[in-house]
Amino acid sequence: MNTETVKKDISPEKSHTGGNFWFLLAGLLFTLLAVPVTHQFSGMERYSMTLLFTVFMLVSIWSLAASRLVFHIGILLVIGITAIVGINAFSETHFFQEVLGIVLMLTFCILSCWIAARNVFLLHKADPNSLAGAFCVYLLIGLIWALLYKLLLLFDLAAFTGNITAQEEEQFPDLLYFSFVTLASLGYGDVTPTGGLVRTLAYLEAVLGQFYLAVMVASLVGVYSSQRRKG
Repeated sequence: MNTETVKKDISPEKSHTGGNFWFLLAGLLFTLLAVPVTHQFSGMERYSMTLLFTVFMLVSIWSLAASRLVFHIGILLVIGITAIVGINAFSETHFFQEVLGIVLMLTFCILSCWIAARNVFLLHKADPNSLAGAFCVYLLIGLIWALLYKLLLLFDLAAFTGNITAQEEEQFPDLLYFSFVTLASLGYGDVTPTGGLVRTLAYLEAVLGQFYLAVMVASLVGVYSSQRRKG
């Protein structure tokens, strides 16, 4: 085996498990913008989050098509979420089904976040697709934390005071809002977490948000400068 063949086998393109992150970005933006809108319609609160997330997964899964294994895992997660939506539509929602749905959503978000972060920080590319991936990572972090807050609420391990609805099925838009306000370190104070665990999650999210922006900018600037020197 000659040197040229070895280089070809270990090339970044061969190890790339990302994809076209514009699909993922479009799915994320659609989901984040649609969640508060659908919750305004009576009777939609019970299904809106899972239905929207299913649409998001179906759109964004094409971003994972570069890896067959990840693509198949994404398909299985879509089937799982769809099955839960179907069961909930024709029967009473059970605690286990709701928890399983949140866990599947979290799994998909974490997997997508890892793939996008790997594309941005390990493959060292500075192109529009990588920028879309970097934006996706930031949005996914906010979504992941909102799902974590929802999971803690389901297990009665968290509580929030302030401008947040008392209706459990209508709380996710408020949790999403709180998550991104915390991630961006805006600190409006209109929604306040109570309890040690949820407060810990909140300040960890704030630290992660600031750290991510600093690392992302430094990484992209470094890659861009390196490419200009090589050019």
